[in-house]
Amino acid sequence: MKVELRKWSLADKKELIELCNAVDRTYLSDRLPSPYTEDDANWWLNMVANSEGIDGTFRAMVVDGKIVGSVSVERKADIYRLDGEPGCGTSV
Repeated sequence: MKVELRKWSLADKKELIELCNAVDRTYLSDRLPSPYTEDDANWWLNMVANSEGIDGTFRAMVVDGKIVGSVSVERKADIYRLDGEPGCGTSV
């Protein structure tokens, strides 16, 4: 089994949509739209591209070449803006 963390790219859009529509939402925040559309994926992938290394770090979790989740650390925008907020979601 090969496991890696890699940067997201616009080429990941189809897999991202499939993942977000298949994931168990029981323990997820309300930030993830349902259903997850192509517009949602475009917004998020562009936000990630523009924020990478500035307001956060975002990585696709890949197992044997298939995206199974996402992990990130985002800078907060409130009074705790110097802190990072971790985020993680997987389909496995």
